[in-house]
Amino acid sequence: MLYLSIGIMSLLLSLFAKIPKPVHTATVKEKESFSIKNFIEPKALPISMVMLVLGFCYSSVLTYINFYAIELDLVATASFFFITYSLAILISRPFSGRLLDKKGANYIMYPAFILFAAGLFVLSGAHSGFVLLLASILIGFGYGNMQSCCQAISIKSVPTEKIGLSTATFSIFQDVGIGFGPYLLGLFITVMSYSHLYALLAVIVLCTIVLYYLIYARHQNIHDKGIA
Repeated sequence: MLYLSIGIMSLLLSLFAKIPKPVHTATVKEKESFSIKNFIEPKALPISMVMLVLGFCYSSVLTYINFYAIELDLVATASFFFITYSLAILISRPFSGRLLDKKGANYIMYPAFILFAAGLFVLSGAHSGFVLLLASILIGFGYGNMQSCCQAISIKSVPTEKIGLSTATFSIFQDVGIGFGPYLLGLFITVMSYSHLYALLAVIVLCTIVLYYLIYARHQNIHDKGIA
């Protein structure tokens, strides 16, 4: 009922939105033929690949946290997991957004990698409700801010008229990571515990720092401004 009310409210508000007509500045008409560039923005691919891996790792939290909580006998605490996760994002976003504008993406991404990996490590060793919620806070500070930062990077990498395509590219790769992650991770669950799985994914997150550096960070000015 809540989602229905929000949907109706959004529909009513959209009636008052003023959308400017698009201005076509291209001098050469593009051929209307099938091309991968009509669906994928090449300049957004590097950061989207990073997001795919991060989404893959985060999918383990979305999919298996309840099963893990049952195994630990922390089901009651697990019901607050995503609440504390959301609060961590809500508290940190204003500060991370400002830092992103002033210092550049690397000032957000590198600490966020560490926090996300730390959250998964803590989660792998959870033995009490406090530790479980601590992991959710660390993951919120880490993955929660990486998601918005990577999206800002994808938007900044293209001219204004291609922002929509860049955003779509980013979303596709993120959804692929989150969507197919549980299927692939299910293969690991048959040979290892949830605890070992989260520890393994923490290592993968740390290794993704290298991927981020090689395909994006080393080509960017660390003091780049005006991303958000």
